[in-house]
Amino acid sequence: MKDIAVYIHIPFCRSKCNYCAFNSFYADENFQKEYVRHLIKEIKQFTKNNIMRADTIYFGGGTPSFLYEGGIKSIIDAIKENFVFKANEISIECNPESLIQTKLNEYKECGINRISIGLQTASNNLLKIAGRIHTFDDFKKALDGCKKAGFDNVNCDIMLGLPQQEIRDVTQTLQALFQYDIIKHISMYGLKAEKNTPWQDLAVDEDLSADMYDTAYLMLNDNGFHRYEISNFAKSGYECKHNIKYWKRKDYIGFGLSAHSLIDNVRYANSDKMSDYIIGNKEKLVLSQEQIEEEYIMLALRMDEGINIDDYKKQFKNDFINKYYKPIQKLSKFKVIEQTPQNIKIASRYMGVMNSIILEFFS
Repeated sequence: MKDIAVYIHIPFCRSKCNYCAFNSFYADENFQKEYVRHLIKEIKQFTKNNIMRADTIYFGGGTPSFLYEGGIKSIIDAIKENFVFKANEISIECNPESLIQTKLNEYKECGINRISIGLQTASNNLLKIAGRIHTFDDFKKALDGCKKAGFDNVNCDIMLGLPQQEIRDVTQTLQALFQYDIIKHISMYGLKAEKNTPWQDLAVDEDLSADMYDTAYLMLNDNGFHRYEISNFAKSGYECKHNIKYWKRKDYIGFGLSAHSLIDNVRYANSDKMSDYIIGNKEKLVLSQEQIEEEYIMLALRMDEGINIDDYKKQFKNDFINKYYKPIQKLSKFKVIEQTPQNIKIASRYMGVMNSIILEFFS
């Protein structure tokens, strides 16, 4: 029986942030309930012909905590009823302003054991500039609520490169987060000027963002948060099991509007239009062996452990060092990558320019 990670997309938000290009929008409770009915129907249709074990579940969005009370429980109940259920990690993304105590109690009771809160920055001024509708005090109240409900595994998202943001703001934000034992994981993302957003024409200072990242990396490392993926830092044992499945190309099924899946090296994408999603329209892409290998290399090099040479050989029946001898020689000469008998990985100090290094393997 196949183990599979389950992703649930909740596309609703109270308001849209200035940088956000995700498929999300405001909807009232009646519309939300109608969406959940279709989502549960999709779950039942999939499992009708597929008997699988759900071993991780992740609610993303949008803002899943904006969903009406009882909605998350009904979705988890549907997963329990239609999958062989052995989920050891159930995560939910939340925003501080919608993370009220009754919802936190609901999440705890239905088995959620990992809360991910979008803070972005501890500066109220920068939050306002970014179009966030919460304050740092709202975030602290949300953390208190998590503790009261019995959660001890919280992730916090922060952003780098916001307009008017300085390195000092990043250090102050991290110092504030280090005061909370409940925070076991921190995700750190650089701002990108995405199309079809209010900030699509924004000139992001890439050099300053890189300096922010380097400063934050040292602070996180010194405070017990080890980097296991380019944007993700965790206390030992608190790495996100669900996201690691993405980076290691394990099978996952996505339910909901614009959700994606990977099953047996076939990628599926639900429509990003609600009318098409409701009637079950989705795209299917059967990956070639070359595409599979490229994905494997790109995703593995995002992680601090890099490419496992034996695992590569097992999957692709080839010797990685022989096949990629030229880029390995070139990158090793400049000490950009590090090699052991088991692994090849990007050197820690060059992770910030990871993309250009990865491209060397495909040039």
